[in-house]
Amino acid sequence: MGRLRILGLGAALVLTTGLGVALILSGAGVLSLSSMWTFFDTVAGAILVILAGAALILVGVHFLIQLADERLNRALFHHDGEWGRIDLSPVAIKEFIAGILRKDIGLEHFRILLKHQIDGVGITVRTTLLPDQRVTDVGERIQRELAEHVADRTGVNVSSVTVLVRSIRTSEPGGKNAIGS
Repeated sequence: MGRLRILGLGAALVLTTGLGVALILSGAGVLSLSSMWTFFDTVAGAILVILAGAALILVGVHFLIQLADERLNRALFHHDGEWGRIDLSPVAIKEFIAGILRKDIGLEHFRILLKHQIDGVGITVRTTLLPDQRVTDVGERIQRELAEHVADRTGVNVSSVTVLVRSIRTSEPGGKNAIGS
């Protein structure tokens, strides 16, 4: 239902703003609707059209604010504290995870993706390993460390940790590898 509401708000924004701009342009004489309504060619008609257009633009701004608020609320991760709700931005959680991956696990190249799930946050880590690192050992350590530390420090339940090793880089200087040679 949330995505349908966002889609509806976006459509309402485009429709009302577009109609508002068209009415203002027609009231200012740029777009002539006089062939359909001769009233709009009078001063009173032009003022009415401009006011209606301005009102529709304000409705469009209202929908824009609602859409931005909805996107922000959907992006935040929530934890119910003793005295109310605590919100965490995805950026804050990603920065915390990046610190764990760099300092505790020793990864240099990685990308973190977060996904809202019913029972918490799903974390995906895409990384590159060195040849001396065992994929299963590093992957399980990433899963264990993130599941423990993220839930403990942020209060957000970690429902899954997926690790994708995108490549295993050689440590040769100059950046050449055996595959591309």
